[in-house]
Amino acid sequence: MSSRLSRRSLLASSLAGCALAVAPRLASAADSISPAVFTEVENEVADRLIASTADWNDGLSHPIPYKNPPGRGKDRALVLGGGSEYMSSFLVGYFKAMRTNGVDLRLADIVVGTSAGAVLGSALLGGRLDLFSGEFNALANHPELMAKMVPAQQYSPSQKRVIQMGIDAKDGSPATIQAIGHAAMAAKSIPAAKFETNMKVFLGDLQTIPDKMYITTIDCYTAERLVIAPNSGVPVYTACSASASAPGVTGPTWVKDRYCMDGSIGPTETHCDIIAGAKRALVVVLADTIAQEKAGLRLNHLPNTILQEVKDLEAGGTKVKLVVAGMLPGRKTMSVVDPSIMAPAIKYGYERGLGDLPEMKKLWMS
Repeated sequence: MSSRLSRRSLLASSLAGCALAVAPRLASAADSISPAVFTEVENEVADRLIASTADWNDGLSHPIPYKNPPGRGKDRALVLGGGSEYMSSFLVGYFKAMRTNGVDLRLADIVVGTSAGAVLGSALLGGRLDLFSGEFNALANHPELMAKMVPAQQYSPSQKRVIQMGIDAKDGSPATIQAIGHAAMAAKSIPAAKFETNMKVFLGDLQTIPDKMYITTIDCYTAERLVIAPNSGVPVYTACSASASAPGVTGPTWVKDRYCMDGSIGPTETHCDIIAGAKRALVVVLADTIAQEKAGLRLNHLPNTILQEVKDLEAGGTKVKLVVAGMLPGRKTMSVVDPSIMAPAIKYGYERGLGDLPEMKKLWMS
């Protein structure tokens, strides 16, 4: 063991012992311990939690960057980020513009989806896109029905706690993500069973994860990035529920023997490393600037690394078309979980798709 790890282990055990021995004086004693020491101890504890699953061999955990990414050597790749009702609606419109004008996104050799992107990607590859789009257009005309399916306007104290933790997060370290994950497990959110039922409604009779579809989620306990592959044996509605289990809103969701939350709660929310080495890629994300996030486009303020991820893909030889949904036109602030934005978001996604057609035909269909 390195001297650094030995020191961290000593600090962790020493502080734990001190906490038990001098609990009445702990508050005053803490004042004399530097923030750097606390951070070091937190990181040591986080590493221990991650190590606790080292021998599980369930095929789910894939650290960033992905070792031997499944996108390597593929031709077309599609990456779809999350963003609740807003991003789902935007993608419905964007996909319609593509498929009704000669751009077949089903030609993708690999699709990586997170949260809303996991659901739309599965619907696309699984032949359920028309079903999903029809349902979303109907709900857009009756937003009160969507509000009943996924109530996200009034929160309990435990829900507010974990939501605020995401907003206050300053980094994507394992310690930070574990804290959010543990709070998510303790929040009185929409039960996973109900959320999975909603997914079954949206995906119809689709049971298995479509070939070429990779769905991301996060282990609440360890903060490990999990990638659910087509051959994982996990039902598609379970994988999508886990990927979209926004802390404090829905879930978490069990995937095999892991309790999982939204795939965007980590050091990346788009997971572009999974397609590293692909020839060409369409990447559709919610936001790329802090200003957009503060205006309500994200449910957390974890670091947004999409621009660096695109640079990394391009440095590896991938030709990338990045589409950033951004703010709904004419709006300065908005909530991505507000059902009333669904109809204008579908229209906006369609218009953006029409504008991208010339470039997409050249990139995707050549």
